[in-house]
Amino acid sequence: MNIIIADDDINLLSMLVPHLKHAGHTVELASNGEELLRKIKESRAELIISDINMPGFDGVEIYCKARAMPEYSACPFILWSGLEAAKGQALAKADPKLRFLKKPFSLAALHKAMDEVTDLPLFGDYDSPGGKPGLKI
Repeated sequence: MNIIIADDDINLLSMLVPHLKHAGHTVELASNGEELLRKIKESRAELIISDINMPGFDGVEIYCKARAMPEYSACPFILWSGLEAAKGQALAKADPKLRFLKKPFSLAALHKAMDEVTDLPLFGDYDSPGGKPGLKI
């Protein structure tokens, strides 16, 4: 699966990216909203993951801009934040292809969100040793 992830937290990305690549996914990174929007327009992402609080466009603005593009109107999307929970949770209730994760979250929670928005059993057993449910990122 081709995934674009936008977050300005290098520590989070350094833990998450190798895990997703090891699971067979292609991962592109963006460090701010403008870069994420450019990557969305240039590539064909199958899943977009974004922090809500970022320099430039925030994750909610990017989500709205992506949804306005015909090719991304139903693209699976995950938003996460350590602060903006209400905004992300409200959007996720209205869109079955969107999930919100509150930081810190476990890899198991991310796996579950990915499975739900893609309608694919990418990871399956969220409590397996590979899911490392206690590891927070």
